[in-house]
Amino acid sequence: FLEKPGWGQVVTDLVNTGIYVLTPDAMALVPSGEPFDFGRDLFPLLLERGEPLYGYEAEGYWCDMGDCAVYLSCAADALSGKVALDLPAPRVAPGIWAASPIPSGVQVVPPCYIGPNVAIGEGSLLGPHAVLGEGSTVGRHSLVQRSVLHRARVGDRCTLYGAILCPGAAAEDGAVLNEGSVLGEEATAGRDAILLEGVKVWPRRTVAPGARLTASLTEGGLRGPLKFADGGVLRGSVGEEATPEVLHLLGNALGREGRVGLGCGGGSAARMLCQAALSGVSEAGGHALLSDAGSPTAAAWFAAAYTLSVSLFVEQAGERVYLHLFDRQGLPLSRPRQRKLESTLLRAEVVRMPAHRVGGWETVTGVGSAYAGDAARSVPGTGRRGLTVAAPGGGDLARALERLGCTVLAERQAGVPTFQAEHGGFRLRAWDETGRELPPERLLTLCAMVLLQQGAERVAVPGDAPGAIDLLSGRRSGAVLRLGRDGGEAEELYRAQPALRDAVFAACLHSARMMRSGERLHVIDGRAPLFRTKRAEVPLTGGRARVMQALRREEPLAQAAGEGLRLPVREGWVYLAPLARRSALRVVGEGFDTETAAELCDHYARLVRELDQAGPPQE
Repeated sequence: FLEKPGWGQVVTDLVNTGIYVLTPDAMALVPSGEPFDFGRDLFPLLLERGEPLYGYEAEGYWCDMGDCAVYLSCAADALSGKVALDLPAPRVAPGIWAASPIPSGVQVVPPCYIGPNVAIGEGSLLGPHAVLGEGSTVGRHSLVQRSVLHRARVGDRCTLYGAILCPGAAAEDGAVLNEGSVLGEEATAGRDAILLEGVKVWPRRTVAPGARLTASLTEGGLRGPLKFADGGVLRGSVGEEATPEVLHLLGNALGREGRVGLGCGGGSAARMLCQAALSGVSEAGGHALLSDAGSPTAAAWFAAAYTLSVSLFVEQAGERVYLHLFDRQGLPLSRPRQRKLESTLLRAEVVRMPAHRVGGWETVTGVGSAYAGDAARSVPGTGRRGLTVAAPGGGDLARALERLGCTVLAERQAGVPTFQAEHGGFRLRAWDETGRELPPERLLTLCAMVLLQQGAERVAVPGDAPGAIDLLSGRRSGAVLRLGRDGGEAEELYRAQPALRDAVFAACLHSARMMRSGERLHVIDGRAPLFRTKRAEVPLTGGRARVMQALRREEPLAQAAGEGLRLPVREGWVYLAPLARRSALRVVGEGFDTETAAELCDHYARLVRELDQAGPPQE
């Protein structure tokens, strides 16, 4: 008795079907509490002991349904009459068995089986070789061929060919399931989703609307194709939105633009995804420069220093990854480029070059050191006055401050200003000599103040930057420009003032000011207008665009600023902006004290809820 013999051991075309009749004496030989196989263990033991062992040579159809493709073939064979089955439904036409009425306008191509309590929409085409199990539903104008549904739901305008839907599974309107695709129990293929050949979605997982799934989804849930969030960053979970297949596709799209910078940090998953992107860049004929940049801001500097078409940095934080993309000036990609990339990812468009045009790659080292040196050189001379600062975490920030001439401590210490980079290095947080925390928006205000004091005629800040920055210019009109409000002039100036968008450059700016003037950080902070902020996120039941439009009607003085609206009020400012990844609005209240900021935030959060609940304006 040979279980799964090699081809050199095959001397018969008979197989073990796995149907056994055994005596209690035979079962007594099976040990307790350990794996023991019939074919590999029990039957050879019976033969070795000389016990009687018999086989029955069965006649008729036999097939090993070891995978989904063979299962579909068996179902097709059964419908075609190759298997003698007593189907539990009346035969209503040659090759058609139906226990449920077939509505007019539905075309059924034999052979086909329709179980009890099945609903079918008009204009649909079923068969050949379609099995609709009990309780299944097929919407209007859908195509179901060579597929099996087990109490599953198929929406309108769906296309199923060679698919299996397990109990409770659903293919939403417009979904396309290609040959060999499987939806596990209670799994869902969202509206207009596409499952390519052989893709399997495990139980209770969801493929998002519009997604094009190229590999099986076994863990988590594919919440949707990657989309840019606030700040121009693609965010996702490893193995869900962010997979090697998706990064390969992203790299392929970037590789069409020429020279591409690549970098990663935070863990092995980031390295894996970066390598997948490298493969995509080469496939599209692009040339990749793999840098040792250790942060997104260093990768942005690398893009500008090497005038790359685009630069990608994969940042890992536990199970989450953040994909930062920068243009040749080191800024986040423009919204038109973001939309183009989103469209490419959604449609899974791939460019494949012949072998002689496949792109190459090279390694660029020393990027972090060069970036830190550039940050230290970006500020005016510091004189000979020394300065002790703390930079927990080290990295580019500590290196830049050391290049500036600071004595850098690895931990916070009383009486010593402390700097810390956040959000990939794009925001600076600090603690002054008294231990009081200076949040990123406060440090941004101080940066703008220092630049204006050093002779800059104007500064450019993001649209959501604190309104207190406008007070720094005194009576000089146009001294503060805002992105999203002041057009290309603001964008050009913003590129030339990295301290307003890069924590390492900002820390060097503040440290150099302290070294030149001898003033302490808390003294410099006291020279800037005092303000407080409070933030809230308001979930919406309606559309973000409709609520923003209603806000413009309610507040005619509101100005476009960045991705939202900025509204000056008597006590301060309010900033309102729609979130990119979910239906919600961000509300930021700014005032000269905490109570005022909270009142403004709460008031406009209530207004947003009221406008959302009011619905669209009546004609």
